[in-house]
Amino acid sequence: MTTALVTTRVSAAKDLRPALTAPIAVQRPTSIFRTFTMLIEAMDEAIELERDLSHSMSWDPASSGFTEAAENQWHDCLRLASDAFSAPPASSYDQPLQRMAMLMHFLIEATSQDEALHFQQLMHAHRDLFTTADPGVIQALNRAARQVDAIVEMAVTALDFAPV
Repeated sequence: MTTALVTTRVSAAKDLRPALTAPIAVQRPTSIFRTFTMLIEAMDEAIELERDLSHSMSWDPASSGFTEAAENQWHDCLRLASDAFSAPPASSYDQPLQRMAMLMHFLIEATSQDEALHFQQLMHAHRDLFTTADPGVIQALNRAARQVDAIVEMAVTALDFAPV
């Protein structure tokens, strides 16, 4: 008996998660790291909801509730980002996470394509502010950077940009 591969929506679209979804390992997980991990998971969900809404069939009456779900997800992301960047750092590994959380918070609140592009450019221009030696934190920051790029890509291709 052979097994056929099934293509799902997550694997068909640009998936922001690493190819192997092993848990992110960090030397000593801090509360900021745990909050940041929850933030990037929430961001993945919000981006997937936005992609679903941008689909040409989003007007379908069977898709009611997606807009409210997406808006609620973005609000959850804002809360988690705020929690991450306002908490007192427990280690030097927390500072890059806090900076990225702040950038993501401002990006979510952006109201124009120009603002979104500006935050993306800031992230790339000041990449040294988002670096660390911990492999787990590096993995989380790289995933967050891919999310920033995905949000900006959606903003540039959207007719009217306002995730929240």
